[in-house]
Amino acid sequence: MAFEKGQSGNPKGRPKGSKDKVTQEARQMFLGIMEGELEHVQEHLESLRRESSRDYLKTLASFLPYFLPKQAETEVKIIGPHKEPSWFSEVLERENPDGINNLI
Repeated sequence: MAFEKGQSGNPKGRPKGSKDKVTQEARQMFLGIMEGELEHVQEHLESLRRESSRDYLKTLASFLPYFLPKQAETEVKIIGPHKEPSWFSEVLERENPDGINNLI
């Protein structure tokens, strides 16, 4: 039995990107623990900041992946000949009336 490209073997299965039950329960448990610990975490971060600004910044930076989306690299390809805008030569002439092009 072969599947067509893009077709799921179980079309009524869990939607893409949804969390399974264990992940949801673990996340809820962790959030419950952290609610009670938030004040302590802040105290320790403040203590770390006083002791070592370097370690404090490293610690804060280690949290960033959990709060900011990951950066994706995108490649841009320009297809076709490069053509300067119609106003480009007029600006160059205005900036360099003696004809010397300092931009290149």
